Amino acid sequence: MAAPIAALSNGDLENEDLYDDVSYTTSIASSITDYKFEHGRRYHAYKEGRYCLPNDQAEQDRMDLQYHALRLTFGDKIHFAPLGEKVERVLDAGTGTGIWVEDFGSYDSVNPQRQNSPLMQRSKRTHTQTQRYRSSPHPTPKGKTPNPDQPHPPPQQVYGIDLSPIQPRFSAPNVKYQVDDVEQPWTFPHDHFDYVHTRILYGSMRDWAAFFAQSFAHLRPGGYVECQEIAVDARADDGTLPPHSTITAWCANQEAAMRRAGGMSLLITGDGLKAMMEAAGFVDVVAREFKIPIGQWPADPRLREAGTFQLVSLLEGIGGLTMALWTRFLGWEREDVEDELAKVKAEFQRKDVHSYWPAYAVYGRKPLEGKTG
Repeated sequence: MAAPIAALSNGDLENEDLYDDVSYTTSIASSITDYKFEHGRRYHAYKEGRYCLPNDQAEQDRMDLQYHALRLTFGDKIHFAPLGEKVERVLDAGTGTGIWVEDFGSYDSVNPQRQNSPLMQRSKRTHTQTQRYRSSPHPTPKGKTPNPDQPHPPPQQVYGIDLSPIQPRFSAPNVKYQVDDVEQPWTFPHDHFDYVHTRILYGSMRDWAAFFAQSFAHLRPGGYVECQEIAVDARADDGTLPPHSTITAWCANQEAAMRRAGGMSLLITGDGLKAMMEAAGFVDVVAREFKIPIGQWPADPRLREAGTFQLVSLLEGIGGLTMALWTRFLGWEREDVEDELAKVKAEFQRKDVHSYWPAYAVYGRKPLEGKTG
């Protein structure tokens, strides 16, 4: 289990205002871009209803803020699998805005400062969003070595797959995006990739076992699969989540709605992912556990920065995470959802609540003798 996070005293919190109110492989056909709108939010058109969260600009910003929170929690690493020096083909399943693909595809240990990459442009936007919540400027992570003990040049090709075509129009030559469903049969050859990656696919993946089977088939012998995931199960090690917590109730409703939406669970665990990887044939599987703080309460500066991004992403994005799920599958009215979310946000903003999300980085290797027939 990850160690508890030391908390600052309320008087030491940096920013009081934070706690006050606050190149495509598929042509972009009309069937893909004819987006659906519901309660003022935009949703994907390709395989409509397959994914229950929005894909509009507000949601894209939330995802990018969440990315930075996760990256800071991971010590600025964007992968943990020991990939070595030769990484030719990489797949990011459920790529979202493409921020990880742009980051990984542009990384070069010889020249890690990528000031003009698409990632940097998006980082400027998300950083601007957080400035009014924060007492002093502190740049978002930009181009730092993700894993200095495992340097590698940029891969020859990085693919990002998602249901929505919301990724950058202009990317590095080695980056490609494809509109597709990663839970359907993949269009790539077997024994093709050196690395398959996921990040925060809770609420998207209905069948993890099938995903790992496909990953095994399409990885080269010796290649790695890695999942970086969050459990929607807010906790506080010091008992500061109040009795009858609205945060706890929100998490329970999210889980209930997601199960009704398609049998998916938000209660991901590192041990569960590890067991499914091993069942698919992966070896040397490692599960690492982390805690993503929510708010500025951690004493550690890096975790406090991660908590800032995480809290802002929730304050500005919790409506998109909740509205469709509760109105479609739990029978709530829009006005009732909005009233409940006001209470949830107020509790997340409490300075004396030291909440966090459990997070996991789990990776495994396809055996060298594991060539797919």
